[in-house]
Amino acid sequence: MVIFTLHQGLNNLVKTLFREYYEKANLELPFDMELREFAFQPFDSPTYVRHLSFNNEIELRSFITKTLPLHLFYSSAKYQMPSAKDMEEKGWMGADIQFDLDADHFCNVRKFNFCPVCGDYVSGDKCPKDGSQTIEYMEITEECINITKDKTIDLVDILKEDFDFKPKIYFSGNRGFHVIIECSGDCALLNSDARKEISEYVMGFNVPKYQGKPCDPGWPGRLAKNKKGVEIDEQVTIDTKRLIRIPGSLHGKSGLIVKQIDDILKFSFNKDLSPFTGFSVFKPFISGEFNLLGNKIKFYKNTPIKLETSIAIYSTLKNLGEVTLYVR
Repeated sequence: MVIFTLHQGLNNLVKTLFREYYEKANLELPFDMELREFAFQPFDSPTYVRHLSFNNEIELRSFITKTLPLHLFYSSAKYQMPSAKDMEEKGWMGADIQFDLDADHFCNVRKFNFCPVCGDYVSGDKCPKDGSQTIEYMEITEECINITKDKTIDLVDILKEDFDFKPKIYFSGNRGFHVIIECSGDCALLNSDARKEISEYVMGFNVPKYQGKPCDPGWPGRLAKNKKGVEIDEQVTIDTKRLIRIPGSLHGKSGLIVKQIDDILKFSFNKDLSPFTGFSVFKPFISGEFNLLGNKIKFYKNTPIKLETSIAIYSTLKNLGEVTLYVR
């Protein structure tokens, strides 16, 4: 048994666990990674470090374990010179197509602000009692993720049946799914206007309005089955230079793994999405009952509680409190 205590701030234990994870992580990288721009967000910084390039996974992994990213990305675009600082100088060669589906777009999620110092629920960005910056909390439940799963299935059906694409589904690591079309040839060279047409089509804009038979292809058949368009983040899809979360990386707002989903019907939003095991002592900043990775847990401000480390790290990255002791 190994015991860690936290003495020098909130991030130390999280950093240790992230580093240990990345030393052995199975990252899913594009076969043409030398043409991709890489980017990351460090711990304790709101800005991204961009314009990085790597020739192989060994170079990337060495960089990751030294710099330790909170978030990790590669570009949907392929470039002649991916490390060039000027976007025009990079030499755009085409891009994959990405779709984002976030659970809070399909559900009325629980959302509130609170003060991490006094623990009060407040409105606005500052606590009226002590002037502290407030924290916004958004609660994603398994029920809401299941609704998003259904929307993702609808999107994939449209992309397969109407465009003959071969989409891949990924859990975003936080509150939804990414659908990626790995493009080559004409697909990769689609400009923003063409991608906008695709996004509007899947959302049900400017499509045939007549209702056919349920067995009919395209929108006439979908309308016969009372199917509607799928709400996506259109800006993500039309962007020809978008950043994509690296599958196998950790999402810095949850500690969960970004991962490909082979069978989305079997996907469950729970603690198994976390790589972290063992138990931790967690000290909440706030009192209340929370739904955390499918577990309903009551917190009492400043009262330590024993949690599975997967849930404790998730709660920490949601800014609900901090881990004070970790037992592996």
